Amino acid sequence: MTAFAQATKTDQALLLEARSKYDAPFSKSLQSFDCAVDFNWKQHWMDTLRVGDEGTDEEIEKFIQPIHNRVKVSSEDAILSNGMTEEQEHKLPHGGMAEGLLEHAVRFSLRTWLVASNNALLPPAATPVHFESSATGYKMVFKIRTFDVEMVLTHDLSLQRMGVKDSNDDRQEFEFRPGPQGFLLGSLTMGEDGTFKPGNRMIFTYTYQVVDGFQIPAQMVVNRESHHEVWRYSLNDCKVTTSK
Repeated sequence: MTAFAQATKTDQALLLEARSKYDAPFSKSLQSFDCAVDFNWKQHWMDTLRVGDEGTDEEIEKFIQPIHNRVKVSSEDAILSNGMTEEQEHKLPHGGMAEGLLEHAVRFSLRTWLVASNNALLPPAATPVHFESSATGYKMVFKIRTFDVEMVLTHDLSLQRMGVKDSNDDRQEFEFRPGPQGFLLGSLTMGEDGTFKPGNRMIFTYTYQVVDGFQIPAQMVVNRESHHEVWRYSLNDCKVTTSK
């Protein structure tokens, strides 16, 4: 009976069911969260091919490592603050390049997470879609402008892959894990400049912490294969703001 009931669901009903399976804290009462960014530059140089423009070890230890960054994440963006003026940042070694690179990595990874946490990976509920059963679950096809987009989902409607239909280059791969309020993004892999191949991928991984009942990122890793860069940071001392 369960298999029969599942088979008779319409495409739109399956899309609505899929959308309901994902943790989307900003659709509830979460307005924002504010956290300290914990980043270790010595560890970073062990993981990353160093260019040299970021500053010497002594400059990093004296001027850059002591900077206290915090990030405020809302449904719309992730904004970093370090308590410094623009003039003070420009007076840092090499014009503050190291601090700027860290800020970019944090914002990029959290903005990527926001797409999933806003339930914006799946198409909106009213989007015309077509589901087909597959050996591993489902394939869902829909249009974005002139492109046919295909999503591959498991039997429990966890997203595994999406991209332009019949294209191996323009795609993204995902790993979602179950959470108390729904699926949580564990990893996302994409190709730089739309070219998905080993050595040219951006790989984001996320672990979570519970703050006031919400699952928010705790540790993040950004692996940029083309530049041999790995950025690891954690969010601590987090404060949550909710709607009343």
